Amino acid sequence: MHLFDMRRIWMMVMGNLCIGIAVSLLRLSHFGTDPFSTMNLGVSGFIDVSFGVYQLIFNLFILIIQFIFARNAIGVGTIVNMVGIGFISDFFVYGYQELFGPSPLIVTKIIFLLISVVIVGIGVALYMTADMGISPWDAMPLVIQNISHNKIPFIWARMMQDILGVVIGFSFGAVVGVATVIMAFGIGPLVQYFRKHLTEPLLRNNRAALSASINLNK
Repeated sequence: MHLFDMRRIWMMVMGNLCIGIAVSLLRLSHFGTDPFSTMNLGVSGFIDVSFGVYQLIFNLFILIIQFIFARNAIGVGTIVNMVGIGFISDFFVYGYQELFGPSPLIVTKIIFLLISVVIVGIGVALYMTADMGISPWDAMPLVIQNISHNKIPFIWARMMQDILGVVIGFSFGAVVGVATVIMAFGIGPLVQYFRKHLTEPLLRNNRAALSASINLNK
C-alpha cells in the first residue's frame, strides 16, 4: 500500500475519532448537539436504547437508500463513520460520568462546547479530504438532489434535512440549544477553513513527498 493511501486512511480514521469525541463533548455540555445527533439522541432516549446502538440501526436503514441512489459515495469511511461515531461518543460520555459525575460545572460545559466546535470542524475536514466514502446521513442530500433531478440543490436539501432532524429530536425530548444552532450554520465555513489551510495541504504535501521519493528511487 502506498504511503499516500496510508495517509488517507489515517486522516479518515482520525477524522471520525474527532467527530465522535466532539459529539460526546456536546452531549456533556447540555447545550445541544448537531442535527443528526439531536434526532438520534431524542429517539434513542424515548425508546430507551443506547445512542450508539440506535444510531447504528438508523444508519443501516439509510445506508440501503444510499446504496440505491448514491452508491458511489460509499466507501470504507462510510462504514467507519456509521459504526464508530455513536459508540465512540457513548464510550467518552459514560467514561466521563463514571469518573466525574453526570453534571459538569457551567464553566466546564462552556469549555466543552468551544473545544467540540473546533474538533468537529477538524474532524469533518479530515474525513471529507480523505475521500474514502461519506456517511449515510451526509449522503442523503445527494440522494434528494439526484431523485429531484437537481431541482432541489444540495445546500437546500441539507438545510431541510438538518431542520427535520432538529424538529424530530426536539419532539422526542432531545436538548436543542446554542450548540445546535452553531452546528447547523457555523460548521460549514469552519470545515472549509480547515480543509483549505490544514487537511488539503497535508494531503498535497504528502503526495508531493511521495512523488519525489519515487523519482529518487528510480
